[in-house]
Amino acid sequence: MIEFAFALPVVISLMVGILQFGLVLQATGAIRHAVGEGARYASIHPDATEEQVSTKVREQLAGIDKSGVVAIGLERGASSGAEYDEVTISYQLEPVIPFVDINPIILNDSALSYIQN
Repeated sequence: MIEFAFALPVVISLMVGILQFGLVLQATGAIRHAVGEGARYASIHPDATEEQVSTKVREQLAGIDKSGVVAIGLERGASSGAEYDEVTISYQLEPVIPFVDINPIILNDSALSYIQN
């Protein structure tokens, strides 16, 4: 019984840590997919506005809370004669660690697509 009392907090801490790590990996994959689809949409529709691309990115966020999106941006430009579209996203993930006041985890990602002339 005493050994169990010593081991239980360690096991619970380990399980919560694994859960949090899994949630971060899942959110990272979801925003990576969404921002990639937004960059693809922007390159296929060169006249699309930032709002339209942002809507497309939000539609593609699967399995995560869409209210955690802090910002979605679209930058269009040219580099070495090649035109590009870059879509960026900033996402705020609330930690699930109980009884501890931890700041939200901020995830940032971007996708770049070159436009063929």
